[in-house]
Order: sequence, then C-alpha cells, then structure tokens
Amino acid sequence: MIREIKITSLTGRGVVTMASRQYWAYWLGEVDWGQVEGNHQSYSYLNQVGESIVSTTVRSRPISIQGWVMNIDGNMQERCDFLNQFISPVEDYELEYKGKKIQFRPDISVKYGRPYMSNNEMVREFLIQGTCPYPLFQDSENTEVLFNQTIKLFHFPTDFGQSKPLSFANVSRAYRTTINNRGGFSTGITARIKFTGGVTGPRIRSLTAGKLIGIDRVFERGEQVEINSHPGRKTITLYNSDGTTENLIKYRDYETSWFLLQPGNNDISYECENEDERDNMEVTLFYTPLYLEVE
Repeated sequence: MIREIKITSLTGRGVVTMASRQYWAYWLGEVDWGQVEGNHQSYSYLNQVGESIVSTTVRSRPISIQGWVMNIDGNMQERCDFLNQFISPVEDYELEYKGKKIQFRPDISVKYGRPYMSNNEMVREFLIQGTCPYPLFQDSENTEVLFNQTIKLFHFPTDFGQSKPLSFANVSRAYRTTINNRGGFSTGITARIKFTGGVTGPRIRSLTAGKLIGIDRVFERGEQVEINSHPGRKTITLYNSDGTTENLIKYRDYETSWFLLQPGNNDISYECENEDERDNMEVTLFYTPLYLEVE
C-alpha cells in the first residue's frame, strides 16, 4: 500500500504532500502506477514458424492519484483552490515515493466526485491522471563515486605498547574503480574533473563497455570540467576559475563513443595522454539507477 507521496511542480507552483489518514489536509487514497508496454518490432522469413523480435521500444506510463480533500479546520475550499491552480495539463511535475522519483504531465485538470457521499461539506474526492513520457523510476538522489580513497599506511607504537597505537593514513590515488549499477536499465553518468595542475587529453573509460569519452584539450590548474553522457543530454562543460562556463563539445576526442553504465558491475578508469599528469586530476562520478517498478 502506498502511504505517502510528494508532488513537486517543476515550474515553481509549489509542493503538495499527500498521505493516507491525513485528516487535516489531503488524504491519499489509491495510486496506480499503470503498466509499461513494450512495442516489439519483428519480422519473419519464408516458411518461418513464429516471428523474430529485432527491437523493442518501451512506451510511456499512465498514472492516477485518487484522494480526498479534508475539512477538519474549515479550509477545504482553500485546499481545493490551491489544487486547482497547482495541477495543469501544460506543465510538468515530479512525484516522489520511498526515495524514488518519476516525472509526469497531467492529462486533465483535477477531477472531483459528483455524488454527495464523495463531495460534501466534510470531504471532497479528487482524481489526478497523468502520463510519464519517460516511464522509469530513479533514485531521488544521485549516487556519488569517488576515485580517491584513504588507506592505512602503518601503526606507530606509543608508550611502549601500553596505549593503543596511532594509525597513520594517507589519501591514495585510484585510477580505476568498480561501479555497481543497482537498477535494471543502462544509465548515463556525470563525471566532474577538477584539475590541480596541467593535464592534456583527459579521458573517462568504461573497461566493461570498451568505450571512452575524451577531451582533446590542455587544462590548467583551477579549471573544472563536467562530462554528461545521459541520452539526449550529452554535454561537456568547462567551469573556469573566474566563474564563467564554456561548451567544450567540439573538443571531444575522435575516439569518443558515449557510454552508459550497464546493469551490474562496471569497471571505470580515468587517464590522460601523459600518465604522470593523472595525479593532477580529481575525478568524481555521479549516476542514478533506473527502475521499472517500485512496489
């Protein structure tokens, strides 16, 4: 049973939280995530039994949210007025549930019940229906992966063994890491690289997919670059030390083939033309797992 959701307007209209047994505001009823349909493209040759599927397209997802506007404190009409102006079929919204989120656009304005039992002085039943053009759920927060790691070097004895020895540690460079994509679909990455010295031709490589994203340019101390490999949003952006930004997509390496994180473990590394310059790169990766269902 879905007990609480939060709807956020992506155009700044506000936020609405709905929960089951919430007597003082919006009582949440049933939430239907709908079903995601796969559109299969198939073919068959002469005398073939059945068909062969060559590709599958995952379609949009319908959702519906049912609940009641409550009138415990005499402000039911105010809540209805807010809901009426909040939900609009020409704007987009983000729905959060149990640390997952999905975007949708309403199909109709808020629909209210007609019978007196569902629309009276104490309660007013409502229905919100919408379509999720991108049908997959994702985590509300990105997962952060650091290449740098702290390791213990040695223990220094104190008081000739009478006291607990001191642990000395140092930040060690790791040019390769394994990322576990917990979702059921491939997902893009955002790589943020901070340069602490001169670096020529930095690259992020997926050893699992056999692909890389490279930048054919020389970077200086204090500069930062962000690489985004999400489908439909591929970007390479430079953040200068003076706060300005620059589009570096034209500097992408000729070997660049934008990769995604596959479900499961992915071996990722970073490199540059001169291996001695790798210590001048501080790399952090961000990704968001994708899920087909959340219940």
